[in-house]
Amino acid sequence: MALARYVKEVQNLLNDQQGQFFPIPTIENYVNRSRRRIAYASGCIRCLPKGTRTFGGKEVYPFSDWQSLVQGEIPGADQILACRSLAVSIGMGPGAWKPMWRRVVWSDFQARFRIYNGTFYGTMSEPGWYAQFGSGPAGALYLAPIPAQENLMEVDLTIIPAPLLTDDDPDPIPYPWSDAVSFWAAVLALMQQQRGQDAQAMAQLFNAEMPMCAAVVCPQMLQSPYGASLRSA
Repeated sequence: MALARYVKEVQNLLNDQQGQFFPIPTIENYVNRSRRRIAYASGCIRCLPKGTRTFGGKEVYPFSDWQSLVQGEIPGADQILACRSLAVSIGMGPGAWKPMWRRVVWSDFQARFRIYNGTFYGTMSEPGWYAQFGSGPAGALYLAPIPAQENLMEVDLTIIPAPLLTDDDPDPIPYPWSDAVSFWAAVLALMQQQRGQDAQAMAQLFNAEMPMCAAVVCPQMLQSPYGASLRSA
């Protein structure tokens, strides 16, 4: 019932509980735009899809290659927005080390590694380098050195949610981020009515909600419960 709940929350913020000023399909559209914005800004939908691996002689790994894996693990996932980190195992066994690779910007990657014109191959004994070319779902990762064999790989991905079309569609946006959805949807509705001041006030509520969500899911943690110095007397 996520879609109906979102619609009701937006109607309450707009003081339009009876739907006199904003048709429900319009609000549903704004809800889905707000859900995407929250996923973009917060990275709250993440996935380490199982089954990702390198292939011998393969340099380029498009995000689209992993889309079905992500959708199989996260109901309601749509596409991949970005890669937060990448690790490649040394060997295929379950106990193989998986050091994280070092990310560099595309221009440096092009200048330092692709100059070898596809001849920089290797079996990893230390982390390699990777860069992203292309943005959003059209992005792809380039590896250096080019893997000489199949290895297990872990990619930490930020995911875009699929639109909610019915009340039965799964919503992958976790709590408390879901509480922020109605605020930005209301901003869009107020902008559509050219109510600039009201939209600005609602946007301030949204901008306050987002860092609060980040704060409560990452509470302060003790480095050690034994942090105090020990004294003999």
